[in-house]
Amino acid sequence: MKKYFVAALWAIALSTHATMARSEPALSVLGRDFAFPHRIEGMPSRLSDFGGLQINTFVTNDGVKLAYWEAGRGKPLIFVPGWSANGAQYINLMFLLAKDYHVYVLDPRNQGLSQRVDYGTRIARYSMDLRQLGEHLGVSSADYVGHSMGAAILWSYIDLFGTTGMRKVAFVDEPISIYSHSDWSEQERAEAGGTTTSPERMVAAFTTGGPVNRLITDMKVLERSRLQDSPHFANSEPSRARSSRTIPRRWDGCSSTTP
Repeated sequence: MKKYFVAALWAIALSTHATMARSEPALSVLGRDFAFPHRIEGMPSRLSDFGGLQINTFVTNDGVKLAYWEAGRGKPLIFVPGWSANGAQYINLMFLLAKDYHVYVLDPRNQGLSQRVDYGTRIARYSMDLRQLGEHLGVSSADYVGHSMGAAILWSYIDLFGTTGMRKVAFVDEPISIYSHSDWSEQERAEAGGTTTSPERMVAAFTTGGPVNRLITDMKVLERSRLQDSPHFANSEPSRARSSRTIPRRWDGCSSTTP
């Protein structure tokens, strides 16, 4: 398992320009097949059943090697994952949507199979990474979906570059403000989607298992984040964890399960 991604990732040469990259079948990059624990009608039972799935890379103009997952043909549809997420979690969606769309899922810097760096970890830079993905792909028009932090990245993208080339945009599960100010009424908190009066303690609860109660954060959010009873989740989560944990340290992506 420790060698899970090593050989294939080192076989992808580090490019010096954002438009130069290698296209690789997913199994070549991951180094082995993966059997999903649940058989779901209409869904692949093994990763190898997902024909045409690729994991590709490009290099940004500040020298960061980013990975993206790709499948299908048709109109481009680009997914931007949230904090700690990566393309492996989108396997179910990609498999279904690839029948009608050319689907891409970007692994943001410091996440998934993308390179870990100590710079550029701000929303504006993430939106530039997204723009450079489009330039690398040669995509002049696409539909975009941002989940959680990915929604914030899309708002920043629109703020910096406008909506030219965006056919449709979907924002999923992003509150106006996670932080609730102490002088807000309950109605103001609910309308903003605020879940906490202590961001530091909320982050600690999610990342280190720190103590939490309803005065610190909305416990329903924490409870939902820990639900693992969906067979679709059970099929995608192990591949997500593996595609964050088992690559070499210099390529390691940051995730909620990776220190």
